[in-house]
Amino acid sequence: MNMLNRTGPSTDLLGDTTNLAVLSSAGRYVNTLLKLIPPVLGLQEQLRQAVQGGDMETSHGICRIAVALGENHSRALLDQVQHWESFLALVNMIMFCTGIPGHYPVNETTSSLTLTFWYTLQDDILSFEPDKQAVYQQVYRPVYFQLVDVLLHKAQFPSDEEYGFWSSDEKEQFRIYRVDISDTLMYVYEMLGAELLSSLYDKLGRLLTSTDQPSSWQHTEALLYGFQSIAETIDVNYSDVVPGLIGLIPRISISNVQLADTVMFTIGALSEWLADHPVMINNVLPLVLQALGNPELSISSVSTLKKICRECKYDLPPYAANIVAVSQVRHSQCMWLMQALGFLLSALQVEEILKNLHSLITPYIQQLEKLADETPNPSNKLAIIHILGLLSNLFTTLDISHHDDDHENTEVKKLPVPQGPNPVVVVLQQVFQLIQKVLSKWLNDAQVVESVCAIFEKSVKTLLDDFAPMVPQLCEMLGQMYSTIPQASALDLTRQLVHIFAHEPAHFPPIKALFLLVTSVTLTLFQQGPRDHPDIVDSFMQLLAQALKRKPDLFFCSSLDVQAVFQCGILSLKFPEALTVKASCGFFTELLPRCGEVPPVGQVVHENGKQLLQAVLEGIGGQASRSLMDHFAEILFALSKHCFSYLSVWMKAAMQQEGFPSARLSPEQKDTFSQQILSRERVNKRRVKEMVKEFTLLCRGLHGTEYTADY
Repeated sequence: MNMLNRTGPSTDLLGDTTNLAVLSSAGRYVNTLLKLIPPVLGLQEQLRQAVQGGDMETSHGICRIAVALGENHSRALLDQVQHWESFLALVNMIMFCTGIPGHYPVNETTSSLTLTFWYTLQDDILSFEPDKQAVYQQVYRPVYFQLVDVLLHKAQFPSDEEYGFWSSDEKEQFRIYRVDISDTLMYVYEMLGAELLSSLYDKLGRLLTSTDQPSSWQHTEALLYGFQSIAETIDVNYSDVVPGLIGLIPRISISNVQLADTVMFTIGALSEWLADHPVMINNVLPLVLQALGNPELSISSVSTLKKICRECKYDLPPYAANIVAVSQVRHSQCMWLMQALGFLLSALQVEEILKNLHSLITPYIQQLEKLADETPNPSNKLAIIHILGLLSNLFTTLDISHHDDDHENTEVKKLPVPQGPNPVVVVLQQVFQLIQKVLSKWLNDAQVVESVCAIFEKSVKTLLDDFAPMVPQLCEMLGQMYSTIPQASALDLTRQLVHIFAHEPAHFPPIKALFLLVTSVTLTLFQQGPRDHPDIVDSFMQLLAQALKRKPDLFFCSSLDVQAVFQCGILSLKFPEALTVKASCGFFTELLPRCGEVPPVGQVVHENGKQLLQAVLEGIGGQASRSLMDHFAEILFALSKHCFSYLSVWMKAAMQQEGFPSARLSPEQKDTFSQQILSRERVNKRRVKEMVKEFTLLCRGLHGTEYTADY
């Protein structure tokens, strides 16, 4: 702050870093604070001169002083009612810093320092009791309306010519600055409420209907940006200005990419309102479809179309053919676009779904067929993965079950009732045949296999029971893929099938065959060394847990080596990856309660449970992350509940080992823990978790330290 020393005695109090320290700790010294305000206000003339002269260093320094005083002590200064005018003068000085002339970050870097002050001041005002708050609101509401005007002015883009000279780094800093302004406006809405939206709407209306002088696109864009900032996070469904805004949007002359982007994002922010007022959709949908054809608007137009298709899908059938037609143009955001179309098609009649689906995916199917016949090469591989990705995104949102709990007016809409086979399944079966053809040449490629799994994992999640006709074929294909290249994605899809279909007698045989196959292949992988495949181990443990939860009969199979599976689980508990260890704990937590009802499981636990306890105590003793202690405690709880007589023997043997599970433990501490785990308190899971947390701190030498005070 040495640049302030040039101004003489009026700044001596504030001209060095020592005085900034005074500012940050002066909450108890109200009189001192009040004495600081006049010299700070006395810097305003120097601040104006610095701004006019382009002295960014000085203006930056003075701004920091004003903000430090205001931000750290606003509550104390607000309490001094008799001095309200001097504090208001300080607030206005900070307002000048917020609105400092020039574009951030090219002409100035000061305004961003002030934004947190406005949060603090608002929080302090709203923290007073209602009567006092009303008085402060009367004084400061006009200040906050002025702040909105200042922020929207600062958010304006420079002229196209000037912006063209900005570096990419400057443009990115400006984008982040606008996001900060957007967050501030959203916060200020809590203070100003619906009146803020009315103010923005009135200004935009005057701007767009004025015949006196043409407005700059920057001014229009900034007002829309303000509206969008609030509508994205605040429920504006009951605002009486939204209908007028929707009516104004088509009147905006869009001649600029930045303005067009903001128009798109504003429409997207109002999609929930459009769902409740479907008659207004036609006002804005043509603008969105027109923007889809502009590569520069790809992100904003597709994002907005996706929101409209998700929120308003039951009102879009009249526009469906047009939307599908426009969407078939090659697009950089085609993945998102497919998700939008999935929402859209979900609300159509079955025959319309089929017609539009065929129209939409036939070009991709033809391209995939052609690629399947060609000799594998890198460019073909990328094309195949791209097409599979498109189909996967489409099937992510394509759902004709019509259970839409989020849509308040669903009950008054006439929803189509599916007749005959699910059209999505009809199309999926065609895709399936083609994928088999693709895999005949690409079965050894991990990325292609992963893309195939993604299509069916999304489809199974969306279609649920409707997917049933494809279960046998998919089980067979999954077995082939996993046998060729074991992959986590194939195990995750197997887990989905077990979860949804294993309990149905008709589907149990193919799922049982697939489960046994992937288990056998994975056990072989463990024999070869699983450390390089923590994702596969993680997914395998989740599959085993799901099988035990949904269909324990799978563990009755004579061909399933339950002992080998158990040993794999113990090995997995010692992995360094937390997610893998968590999944392994989940497996044992599901396995141990089955000791009584599944004889093969009971026998293996009785023969190998001591090793499991040893691994659990090693983890608690310091081998595993402390964040996993609740999961290890779950295993101990299950052991004490389902294998108590064995546990007491195993625990005694384990604790007799010298230096186990930690060299930091005394014999008394080990004995205490053993007694706790075997006491009556063992039936209380929460208490067992507390015991384990305390014991692990002792094992790590952390018990009673400040480091673990909140643990």
